[in-house]
Amino acid sequence: MIRLSAGIPAHPSPLSVARIAAALTAGALVAAIVPLAAAGPNSVTEYSVPAGCAPYAPRDVEESASSGSGGGPPKLMEDAPGAVECQVPSPSMGRDFSVIVRPSLSPNNEKVALFLDGADSGEVNGWVEKAGAVNKLTDVDMTLVFPVIDPWTWSQNWDGGVESSDAQFETFLAGELPDYLENAFDVPGGGRGTTGVVGLSAGAYGTLNLATKYPEQYSSVYALSGIYDPQSAGGRFAIDATSTYLSGRERAPWTSEASRAANNPMRNLHKLTMPAIVNVSTGIVHPEEMVGTDPLSAFFVGGPVETGTFVMTAQLQAEAIRQGMDNIDFRYDILGGHTWPTWRRAAFDNGTIWTFLERI
Repeated sequence: MIRLSAGIPAHPSPLSVARIAAALTAGALVAAIVPLAAAGPNSVTEYSVPAGCAPYAPRDVEESASSGSGGGPPKLMEDAPGAVECQVPSPSMGRDFSVIVRPSLSPNNEKVALFLDGADSGEVNGWVEKAGAVNKLTDVDMTLVFPVIDPWTWSQNWDGGVESSDAQFETFLAGELPDYLENAFDVPGGGRGTTGVVGLSAGAYGTLNLATKYPEQYSSVYALSGIYDPQSAGGRFAIDATSTYLSGRERAPWTSEASRAANNPMRNLHKLTMPAIVNVSTGIVHPEEMVGTDPLSAFFVGGPVETGTFVMTAQLQAEAIRQGMDNIDFRYDILGGHTWPTWRRAAFDNGTIWTFLERI
C-alpha cells in the first residue's frame, strides 16, 4: 500500500473519538475504542514506584537541525504526566540505562509501546521531549517505554567478544527490558507478543531489525526515515561512518559479512509478519523547518539525508512487492527533511501513530 501526504492532519485523536462515542448509544462502538482510550481524563493506575525510579523531570530542550533533530522553533515540551525515569540494569553489559516509563492506565495490561530514537539521542529519549509523546498519548492505555541507549548503537549486539561486552543492545531491548517491565511494572510476560515498536532514523533500522529477528515478540511496527540494508553501498557508508565516529571504536558493529547479513532487514524482510508502517519524506524541506534555529542545516543536511532514506525506503518497498507482501503500509510525505518537525507531523499530525497503537 502506498500513501502520499502533504502534512495535513487526517486522524482524530482517540480522546476525540471517545467523546463522540460517549454521545452515542452504540455499545459496540464504545467497546471497540475503550481498550485504547476513555471519554474523560485518565490517570495512571496507582502503583508503588519501583526502586531505581523517580518521577520524570523534563529538561530544557533546544532543537538543533544540524544534529538531525530539529529545524522548527525551539521548544520545551510540557511535563510528561504519570511518567517515571528508571535506571534499568543490563546484566549483559554490566551497566544501567535510563528508561522513561509511563505505566498503563489499567492493571495487568500486557500491551507495550517501545519508542526508539536516532543517532542524535541525548540523555532523554527524543520521543519524550522533542515530540511530546507522553503528553499526546495521555489517554492511551498501555505501557509506554522510552529507553536511552548509546547513540552509536544501531540497536545492535556488537561483534567482538569481550571487547564489545558493553555493547549488547539487542539483548537489552529484546530481553532484559521486557524482563524489567514484567518485574517492576507488572506487565504480563513483559509484553512479549503484545509490544509495538516504533523508531526513527537509526531507530527505524533498529525497529525493523528487531521485528524481523523476533517476530513473535512484536505485534505492530512503525519505522520512520530509516536505512534498511547495511550491505548496500549507501547503508554501509551511513551505518559504518556513524557508528565508527560516535562510538570511538573505529569500526562498524559487525566483524563479518555473515553477521551483517543476519542483521539486514532488507534481506530478512520475509520475517516481518506483523502489520507494519514505513514512513518517509522526500527531503524537500517543509517551511516549518526553515524558521528554526538552524535553517541552513535543515536545508543542506536534513534535506539530503531524508532524500537518502527516501531512496532506501523505495528500495525496501520494491523488495516487499517482489515478495508479494501486503502487510506493510508505505507512506510518503511530500515535504520534510530528516528532522523532528517532520517526524512529529508524520506520527501525530497525520495520525499515523494511532494506527500503529491500535494494532498492538
